Amino acid sequence: MVTTQKALQTPDTKFQIRPVRLHDVDALHIRCWSDRPYQWVYQLVRRAQQIAHQGRGLGIVVLNNNVIQAYGQVTMWTCCAEISDLIVAPASRSQGIGTAMIQYLTRIAREMHAPCVEIGVALGNPRALALYRRLGFVDDHVRKLNIGNGQESVLYLKIDFEKDI
Repeated sequence: MVTTQKALQTPDTKFQIRPVRLHDVDALHIRCWSDRPYQWVYQLVRRAQQIAHQGRGLGIVVLNNNVIQAYGQVTMWTCCAEISDLIVAPASRSQGIGTAMIQYLTRIAREMHAPCVEIGVALGNPRALALYRRLGFVDDHVRKLNIGNGQESVLYLKIDFEKDI
């Protein structure tokens, strides 16, 4: 099947993508979440590992030249899979890493037989919103969420795998 949705295409193989490990916490804290407490990053990785152990998802890191550049995860919920907690190290943005990571996580969701995959973006993040739309995600719904700096509108975008068949 040929798809026009870029999120369903094979990720660029120049990046190494693998499951997150506990020993990645230091590098993730330094490169991606230096503004967050170390314990926050540690707990995020632990939750990702628990979800993977339960067979409900996966947390990943993306490496370029053996250096961690990014993190993301996919979680299976009752009706849909969700891609979340995406971050690319500031110095590594605009190099295709985010695209490769989303393509990889979308493939995982599809392999887990999710009927759809969704991804949320704060409306104050136009770069991420443009990326998700360019990859083929379509606007689905908006929710007000507390994401650090108080209430913010978050747009959820979706790819329905069943419509793609």
